Amino acid sequence: MMKIRVLWLTPTSGTNQGITNTYNGGGWVPSLQKLLNSESEIELAVAFPSKSKLPYSKNGNTNYYPIYTPEKSKLQKIKFYYGGYRNIAPQKHILEIQNVINDFKPNVIHLFGIENPFASILGRTNIPVIVYLQGILNPCKNAFWPQGLNKVSLLWPFSKREWIIKNGYRYAYNSIVRRAEYEMELFKKIKYVMGRTQWDYDISRLYAPHSKYFHLDEVLRDEFYENAGSWNGNNKKIVITSTISETIYKGFDIILKTARILTGTGINFQWNVIGIKPNAEFVHLFEKNYHIKCQGVNIKCVGVLNSSEIIEYLLHSDIFVHPSYIDNSPNALCEAQILGIPVIATYVGGIPSLIDHAQNGFLVPANDPYSISYLIQNLSIDRALADRISNKGYKTALVRHDRDKILCGMLSIYKKVVYEDY
Repeated sequence: MMKIRVLWLTPTSGTNQGITNTYNGGGWVPSLQKLLNSESEIELAVAFPSKSKLPYSKNGNTNYYPIYTPEKSKLQKIKFYYGGYRNIAPQKHILEIQNVINDFKPNVIHLFGIENPFASILGRTNIPVIVYLQGILNPCKNAFWPQGLNKVSLLWPFSKREWIIKNGYRYAYNSIVRRAEYEMELFKKIKYVMGRTQWDYDISRLYAPHSKYFHLDEVLRDEFYENAGSWNGNNKKIVITSTISETIYKGFDIILKTARILTGTGINFQWNVIGIKPNAEFVHLFEKNYHIKCQGVNIKCVGVLNSSEIIEYLLHSDIFVHPSYIDNSPNALCEAQILGIPVIATYVGGIPSLIDHAQNGFLVPANDPYSISYLIQNLSIDRALADRISNKGYKTALVRHDRDKILCGMLSIYKKVVYEDY
């Protein structure tokens, strides 16, 4: 049988060029690529943005096509922040992607994320394009501002980023509004869509009802499989951990509010926040707006960590909390679950597909620090409950993230699309 030639359009280079996703030790796309590299039925090519001019290369079974995307000059950045972001260029990268297509001659194109800058290829090629939904911008726009924060509240006290450079959170909101409009145009062009949560399915039926939907779960990083089910937390002081980014709707305000409630009840705890630097402007913004200091409520921001360091923190924690206002299937939550740490997360987006409430984790409404506080208190005093949630959580995650199942599923999807057998 002839190999199926698959072209990935990704926001990162995967496992080549010594480049990795620096956010908290790397992403799941390189893990998926590593899995696919062992498959003899597939010839893989990865096209990715590169800030420097790099030549085509081949490493093992993977062909790499860097697409030169130079960093903006200072003047270009100023123009962009002062309104240039409104001018989305639908033709962007089309020529470069067409050149890759002409050279590699793929049977199918796999686009990672509709928010991917390479999504401009949708509707411009006869090669079937499968869109793997990741971040979906319209729901993110809807949930962007936490309660108590808005565009006006950021104007004072004076901030150079908001007033002069204009690349602060007001810009981030305005940018996501414009990109969300463009996203709606792109959804109309999708013929094949891939997702892993009920939310993915629902959104695809809402905005691309004409498309064919396929389910495929995500691969986690090797280190998390190696440590699956190894959690055995039992600290004298309750240790809570969250892994979030410096994104305004990821729920850092909920961490502050919950920690203040716990402090008021006299519970002895420490809350580690992975992904946020301790002296970040982001932290100061939230501390100022909510009048809560991290130091005063036992919160410790530890910055961006690699996978081994994250595992070390999680295995020495008692509870994992994911407080985001909107999310799909956050890797941080899946990774915590597979280790066996009891998890609490908000009932938003795709998260209900990951947690069966009170069975393998707990779900709470968005912006409900009181429910989170109660669950933390209850899990800390009921060891049998924590152990039951831990055991069911990691077994659920093992099945969901089974690498052999995911590889078979991905191969099946590629074949169905290429041979129109669905």
